[in-house]
Amino acid sequence: MRTIKLLFGLFFIAILSISAQDTDASNKVGVYLEHNGTLLQYEYAYDQLLQMLGKQFPETTANATGWEYLRKNRKDAIEGIKQALIPIYQKNFTSSEIKEMTTFYQSEAGVQLLKDRTKMTADQKEALNRFYTSALGEKIIKKQSVLSKEVSAASENWSRDLYETAMSLLKN
Repeated sequence: MRTIKLLFGLFFIAILSISAQDTDASNKVGVYLEHNGTLLQYEYAYDQLLQMLGKQFPETTANATGWEYLRKNRKDAIEGIKQALIPIYQKNFTSSEIKEMTTFYQSEAGVQLLKDRTKMTADQKEALNRFYTSALGEKIIKKQSVLSKEVSAASENWSRDLYETAMSLLKN
């Protein structure tokens, strides 16, 4: 009986450890998506959809609840696409690679790259070149077609679901 309790305890600890590691890896990818500009693109897409729908379905008393929901749902919708993208990056990159990618996008060169590539200094351009000619940079380039395909599929699902939800809330 003691052996069973001990095995159960070890199993439980192992499960908690794996879950904690998975959460840590997910958090790292989430931070990366925040710093590399990906989530900003989805925020922009969300805002553009609402703007387009605002022309098609101006707010009225009949659809006010739908509009309120869509305005309040923005954060949850962005979290939804983030959660859809995390496994894609986890499947294609190690945790240490994700950390290295995040570090680049947190650097002066990475920040300026996202802000305005045309205004990068010579040092920033050199840092960008070093990043993309590194082993990790080459891996990113090599995986670009796979990533594009998988990210596109996740984006299409997200966009379709968001549009269908918005339409169901705003149509009279």
